[in-house]
Amino acid sequence: MDSSRLVGIYLAAGKSTRMGRSKLNLPVYETWLGSLALRAALESKLEHTITVTRKGDTLKWLAPFSNREDVSILVCDEADRGQSASLKSGVKAAAELGADGVVILLADQPFVTSALINRLVDEFSASNEYSHLSYSQNGNSKPPVLLGRKLFPSLMELEGDQGARSLIRSEKALQGKQVELNGGIYFFDIDTFEDYQALLEIWPLKGRSGDWRL
Repeated sequence: MDSSRLVGIYLAAGKSTRMGRSKLNLPVYETWLGSLALRAALESKLEHTITVTRKGDTLKWLAPFSNREDVSILVCDEADRGQSASLKSGVKAAAELGADGVVILLADQPFVTSALINRLVDEFSASNEYSHLSYSQNGNSKPPVLLGRKLFPSLMELEGDQGARSLIRSEKALQGKQVELNGGIYFFDIDTFEDYQALLEIWPLKGRSGDWRL
């Protein structure tokens, strides 16, 4: 499967309820919160990234990448129905692109790196053994998550706030693999203003390697 066509689905249609304002447009030095993990996706081996947004988003955070051919913007009209609606709209679009699999990425996880994404891509492309691959930290499944095309029908059955993790925990995804990755802050998500303040303190410490094992 060394010619696998893998597409990113960048979930950026959340309500930012706990933040109380659009967190993706929050400034992080020379850029915005919403663009950090997207940049990692675009620097990875993913062939294309579908960015799923919600109605009314100004997309200021997306401006640096809006004219790139490897990025498409998909407005999910049913985003208020929960994460499953955004996920299903992205999966449908990826299937139309002929994707062999998708990598699910969350726009509020700024410490995800291209190396993290590439590890999933490389393992999937090297074998036809797995239906999905994901990371695990202290025994808990963490995004990004790679899901093969064989799981697309099951993804389209999700409802409400169900996401990819609910699927890979089920019997429908027994052929998967979890990569244990303890240490570091790769999977830290930004939900509150306190989280955002922590991000501003940590971000300048990023090394050239992008290693977040602080």
